[in-house]
Amino acid sequence: MANSAQYTGINESVYNNLKQKLSGFGIDLEGNAGKVSQKGVSAQYAFDPTTQTLNINDVNVSFPASMMFSSDKILGMISEAVQGAGGTKIA
Repeated sequence: MANSAQYTGINESVYNNLKQKLSGFGIDLEGNAGKVSQKGVSAQYAFDPTTQTLNINDVNVSFPASMMFSSDKILGMISEAVQGAGGTKIA
């Protein structure tokens, strides 16, 4: 089970678009780095505008989100949002 992912091609515009998309899922990213813990989903994130990368680490899903989602599902949703915003997942 994966609990982290790295993305590239994330400039300021893409990052802001991504933050807006994730906010629709109830995941609010504040600033360029930090930890989010909302509705049973927690993760650490770090956006580096210089290298245009975004790292999502330590994705953990607990109750109540665990009733419907796994960390793989959450990362899939994030990856879909990243691609929709213009970024690319690094394999």
